[in-house]
Amino acid sequence: MSNASQDDGSVAAIARRAPSHIILATDFTARCDRAQDRAVQLAIQWNASLTAVHALTDMALTEDTSVRDAYRRAAMRNAASLREELACVDGLRSSVIVEEGPVDWVVLEIAARERGELIVTGIARSGPLAQMLVGSNVTALARKSPIPLLVVKRRVLDTDERAFVATDLSESSKPALMVALRWFGLRRLGLFHGFEPPYRGFAHDSADYDRQFETISLDQCRDFLREVAGEEAITKFDIVARRGDPVMGLQVLTNDADTDLVIVGTHGRTGLLHAVVGSVASRVLEAVSCDVLVVPSRQR
Repeated sequence: MSNASQDDGSVAAIARRAPSHIILATDFTARCDRAQDRAVQLAIQWNASLTAVHALTDMALTEDTSVRDAYRRAAMRNAASLREELACVDGLRSSVIVEEGPVDWVVLEIAARERGELIVTGIARSGPLAQMLVGSNVTALARKSPIPLLVVKRRVLDTDERAFVATDLSESSKPALMVALRWFGLRRLGLFHGFEPPYRGFAHDSADYDRQFETISLDQCRDFLREVAGEEAITKFDIVARRGDPVMGLQVLTNDADTDLVIVGTHGRTGLLHAVVGSVASRVLEAVSCDVLVVPSRQR
C-alpha cells in the first residue's frame, strides 16, 4: 500500500496542520449519520475535500448472481443518493466511492490512493452491533491505519470545548499532542497520564507512596509538554495523572470533565495504546462516551 501522504513520511507532518482530505467510512445506514455530519463539519471548517467510502463486503457470501447484482445495485443507489446529498452542501468538495472487499482493506486503499489525512467512522453505542463493529472494522482500522482515525459517538463536536490527550509520555504520544494543539481551536485542553507505581506492594504507606509518584508523574507530564510544544504549552493544559487502569481512568475523567474528545497515540506494539488498540479496544470505545481520535506515531 502506498503512503497516504506523499509529501512527508511521518504522521507528525500531518499533525502539524489540519487535514486537507477527509475519508468517511460509511455503510449507508443511520449508524453512520453522526460520522457523516462530523466529517462534513470538519471538511467545511478546514476547507478540506471529503471522500465517502463504502465497501461491498457481502459479495462473497453468495454465489447467486442475481443476489449479488441486487446487492451491488442497492449500494450504487445509496451512493448516488449520498453523492447528491453532499453536493447540496455549500462549499463542500466531495465524492463517493464504492468498491468490493473487506472494510478495512477498501478504506485504507482508497485513503492511500486519494491521499487522505483523516478517516472518520461511526460506531453503535451499545449492544451486539457495537461488539461486532468494535471487534472487526473499527479495531482493524485502528490497528492498521497509517493516518489518524476519528471514531464518532456524539451528534455535534464543538471544537472550541474540551479535549483530553491520553499519553504514556513516549515518542508515540507526541503526534497526538500536536494534533490537539494544531487541528482544533480548543479553549480547554487536558493531558491524561495513567501510571502504576513500581514496587508499590513493598511501600510502608501505599497512599503516601502513590502521592509521591503522582507528583513525579505530573512533573514528567510538564517535561513532556515542554519538549513537544514549548514552555507556553504547559499553561494551555490541565494535567491529570492517576494511578490504575488507564481505561477506567479515562472513563471517569471524561464523564467528570464533560469531555468532547479523547485523542490518543499509538504505534501498535508498545506504549499506552498497545492496550487501547489491542485486547481492550472494545472496553475503551464503550467506556469513553465521547469521540475518540487515534493518532499513529508514524506511517506503517
